[in-house]
Amino acid sequence: MKKGQLIYPALSCLAGTSLALHFQWGAFFLAVFLSILIIRLLPALSLVFTLLLLPASYFLASIQIDKNATELSPYQTKYSITFKEKPEIDGDRLMGRAVVKNGESVILRYKIPDEVQKDKLEDMTYTGLKCEVSGELTEPARPRNLNSFDYRDYLNGKQIHWILQVNSLHDDQCSYQKTSLLEEMGRWREEGITSIHHKFPEAAAGISAALVFGERDLIKQETLEAYQRLGVIHLLAISGLHVGMLFAALYYILLRIGIPREYGQLILLVILPLYVLLTGGAPPVIRASGIMCAVILSGFFRWKLSPLDAVSLVFVLYLFIDPFALKNIGFQLSFLVSFSLVLSSNRILAASTQKWKLIFLVTAVCQVCSIPVLLWHFYEFSLIGFAVNSFYVPYFTIILLPLSLLSFLFMILFSPAASILFPFLNGAVIIADSVSHHLNSLPHITFSSGKPPILLAFLYILASGFCFVKAEKAAWGPALIPLVLLLVLHKLSILMNPYGEVIMVDVGQGDCLIIDLPYNEGVYMIDTGGAMIFREEAWQKRSQEYSISADVLLPLLKSKGIQKIDKLILTHSDFDHAGAAGELIESINVGEILITPGSQQSTVIQDLSEKAKQLNINVRTAGAGEEWRTNSADFLFLYPFDDHYEGNDDSLVLFGKMGGKKWLFTGDLEENGEGELIEKWKVEADILKVGHHGSKTSTSDSFLETLKPDIALISAGKDNRYGHPDPEVLNRLKSQGIMIYNTADSGAVHYKYLGTKGTFKTVIP
Repeated sequence: MKKGQLIYPALSCLAGTSLALHFQWGAFFLAVFLSILIIRLLPALSLVFTLLLLPASYFLASIQIDKNATELSPYQTKYSITFKEKPEIDGDRLMGRAVVKNGESVILRYKIPDEVQKDKLEDMTYTGLKCEVSGELTEPARPRNLNSFDYRDYLNGKQIHWILQVNSLHDDQCSYQKTSLLEEMGRWREEGITSIHHKFPEAAAGISAALVFGERDLIKQETLEAYQRLGVIHLLAISGLHVGMLFAALYYILLRIGIPREYGQLILLVILPLYVLLTGGAPPVIRASGIMCAVILSGFFRWKLSPLDAVSLVFVLYLFIDPFALKNIGFQLSFLVSFSLVLSSNRILAASTQKWKLIFLVTAVCQVCSIPVLLWHFYEFSLIGFAVNSFYVPYFTIILLPLSLLSFLFMILFSPAASILFPFLNGAVIIADSVSHHLNSLPHITFSSGKPPILLAFLYILASGFCFVKAEKAAWGPALIPLVLLLVLHKLSILMNPYGEVIMVDVGQGDCLIIDLPYNEGVYMIDTGGAMIFREEAWQKRSQEYSISADVLLPLLKSKGIQKIDKLILTHSDFDHAGAAGELIESINVGEILITPGSQQSTVIQDLSEKAKQLNINVRTAGAGEEWRTNSADFLFLYPFDDHYEGNDDSLVLFGKMGGKKWLFTGDLEENGEGELIEKWKVEADILKVGHHGSKTSTSDSFLETLKPDIALISAGKDNRYGHPDPEVLNRLKSQGIMIYNTADSGAVHYKYLGTKGTFKTVIP
């Protein structure tokens, strides 16, 4: 094959592997691949080889997909496990990957009973540690809300099918076995990360561990989120540039001390795979190290392998070995950026002779090619990422990376020298973190438009490709037009969407409903849910607690392209209805907050009101008789009638007409309140949001007979400790022929409508 021709086999493998993993994406890449083959006439032998790789990659991926099954039985209770890496110990929880006797990996979880054992567990070295434990297997959780993180699918891509909840984990149950080279490298990695954690300055330890070993667990969550929003999260990983600089320096040293070139290259070939193991085997490290090995080997055999061929070859081999890597976001971005830079190097990047212009061009190429991936997975990308990367990439490359590596080496070889570097490293990290947090406080720094439909995602990829074709002629303006037009149309499609939607969000044991009216007429949220926080000792507290707002509501709103809640309606002050509101209003624009009369005396609403005041959000009471209308919907509060607040039975009750249905949202209204409501209003409803999560204190026979609903919506937590919904209520609803949707069984419930016609759909069928 001619130089650069291996990209066609790479495209063939991409199409074949995609077809096996995800038919729609596979069909798209197959169409792109065949179109390119038609345009680019290949020699007959190259064409045959390239086309043969298509079924070969498909069948190889299919075989591995079929083999990706568990051999463990959920009825087994005793296990012999071996740790392959250090688990995460956060508060009173230990969690990490372990391998059971048959070689299958599981996620191990263990609740630490006391602080003494926590100290012992933190001091242990885990890689290669074998333990005899008892516990039970549970399946990884399925996503319970639309577009939420699919933990089960993520673990499946790593060929993990079970979570092992261990009953006890003590050092007398464990022993170290004879370790392999792989485990020995893992142990060195673990000890290196532990040394950085304990000996480096606190502010610098997290970023240093990320740059030296590719370990992000020491970085605070808010710092990671700040870097991600700015579009520079890739810097907190070992990149191709990182690997290239490190091994270029090592090769230079080998040559300077008199080692012949050929022996120096052989040394690199030995060290590179070990370095992959030492840094955790992340896709960017494997890619960069694989490319270097391919280039070195090609020199030995005089293959004249071009950079494009090297990237293509590593891509093909990677997919042959692990087709599931194609679903990994790090893999996608790493190879996408690599291919884009290599393909751009001859014309787009070579057109600039000035270094500062070259930095901007490289950043532009990386930003443009990553937009489709970022929008598909994260529903947004940084608008200032171009400028921020132009500063951060040199800053990390020239300052933070060398300081981190030198500090670690000196700490091992001559600790006094490391103590001299620590203040400089600490100061440099503080500067980077401070700038990132300041930039994140600026408004409108991200473009957010919701998750694109799959057809639009295809168009984004084609527009990015068109951009590079045009940019080769130095016509960046015309090149960006299709991509910019798609972004504008995507944004407008959210604003001009003719469909409306009512979502009963699965927030566990709590309530949260979202009303998203068509044509951007309004977005209303009824309650927010709230994760109960129990009193804990300091050692039990986790660095990042589960958050309804951050982990459920914001990702859902972002995926829907919702950037403002016009009315946040809190039916009453119970934590499972209003607990997440305080955190939510800090992260999304809220027009006003409506509360039930008298609830402002509660601690939850008082704290919320204080935050709302700081954010200039109006908090006011609402009650029976207040109404408002839009072009397509009518709303009226039916309850309460007075200002005396008594909790559940003073919940704000909202009646709405939309999507051809009459809706009644009752909060935690109980039987007495229901009686007062129907005595006053004599209302009927097609859809009833059942009061108090289906408790037997609500949803009386007389209430149902008056309302005559066709459908009942129940918001309750899966396996909740209250036993909601009560069997008596379920029997009552069924006896009247009412169809029931329950988040405990089906996850979130969506009613999507156009005009007066709509359909219900659940996240879990």
